[in-house]
Amino acid sequence: MLNFCSVKMRYEPYPLAVLRPALDEGVYRELSDTFPDLDVFGQLSNYDYKWSLSEKLNAKEYWRFIREHALWQRFLDWIKSDDFIRQTVGFLKEQNIDLGIDRAFDSVPQKSLRMARSLIKGEFPNKPLKLHSRFEFSVLKADGGEIAPHTDTPKKIITLVLSMVRPGEWAPEIGGGLDINRSTDPAYAYNWENTIVPWEKTEVVDTVPFLPNQCVVFVKTFNSLHSVRKMTNRGSNALRKSVTIVIEKDE
Repeated sequence: MLNFCSVKMRYEPYPLAVLRPALDEGVYRELSDTFPDLDVFGQLSNYDYKWSLSEKLNAKEYWRFIREHALWQRFLDWIKSDDFIRQTVGFLKEQNIDLGIDRAFDSVPQKSLRMARSLIKGEFPNKPLKLHSRFEFSVLKADGGEIAPHTDTPKKIITLVLSMVRPGEWAPEIGGGLDINRSTDPAYAYNWENTIVPWEKTEVVDTVPFLPNQCVVFVKTFNSLHSVRKMTNRGSNALRKSVTIVIEKDE
């Protein structure tokens, strides 16, 4: 479903790609037109202005919504497929971002052979790498919404943020772009465990504007610091609607 051909790539301070247009226009139009209403979302305890609907938060409403919308069901089935993970990993590899996780796609015989070779060498076989993917609906309000600088949890490997606003529904001057950050304090330079970094300890390297039919793809690293600056459109009813897709290791 994702269009991996139309890409703008950057490599510093960490790998990040922007796909636009991300989806077929007809598909994007239907998905954005049927984005869930805010009243079925749950509010995240650590973010006063962020709402989420996912397998973990308001799961009953999440699965009900998916069942009732055929295209969203098809989208979910694709996100959950091994093919989606292979395509995404392969796309990054084509951009010279080799994450060294191809062994996750080994067949059972290949995994057995790899294990046997380790035993022959007297080495303890590595635990087979298993990946899975999921997505959640996310909303930030133009009146106060923000996401503090962070690098993502260590179990994440790749994150994709797909905008879900119709043309004209979100004005660029509102803000809501994804900031690519860098720590200005050496104490936060190595941040594998996803410590939230104070705003005053970061600088903005670049901002990816929040635009319709766009997907931002980035890799979890020790310095993959990103944020959304606080939006201050007092009294605005505008919503920054997106779908966050995650490829991560099985725990």
